[in-house]
Amino acid sequence: MSFLGRMLVFSFLCGSSFAVAQAAKVTSILETAEFIQDWQISKQFTIDVANAMPADLYDFKPNPAEMTFGEQMVHIAASNVYRFNEITGIKMPFPLDDNKPLPSDKPSVLKMLDQSFDYVIAVLPQITPEQLRRTWHIDSWKGRTDPDGRAMIMNMFVHTAHHRAQCEVYMRVKGITPPTYEF
Repeated sequence: MSFLGRMLVFSFLCGSSFAVAQAAKVTSILETAEFIQDWQISKQFTIDVANAMPADLYDFKPNPAEMTFGEQMVHIAASNVYRFNEITGIKMPFPLDDNKPLPSDKPSVLKMLDQSFDYVIAVLPQITPEQLRRTWHIDSWKGRTDPDGRAMIMNMFVHTAHHRAQCEVYMRVKGITPPTYEF
């Protein structure tokens, strides 16, 4: 084999080893204290955002098609509880009933956020490899394969950031500077 051929094979093998190492890193992140710490930071920042909005503005929404600030925060708490319960089967910290909306006033929201993040942080280390591999069909995952537990957990982390960021925009619309993001 020529020198160039050997270099190509070597490059391919090195690249493959790197890809395998990166895949192992990504798949094991859910099982690390670092990922739990990420959720703890997300909890604190979300609660900081929720605290920064005055109670009388929890019913604010910039247009009729949006959820109110309080509903956005309730959505974060309820969605995390729902998905992590779906993955683990571990009892929820508060009941979810499609026929009865959760209260979206500031004291109720702060309590639900606290409970929901504590729930996620407590169940993360209990998730089994089987639960991470199990797949679900979720209609809103259009154009993608059905997610496994690992994908759902990562999606919920992003989902939390997405709705929290919407709340920060609501605050800016009202002239309120949101807390500084520190990660």
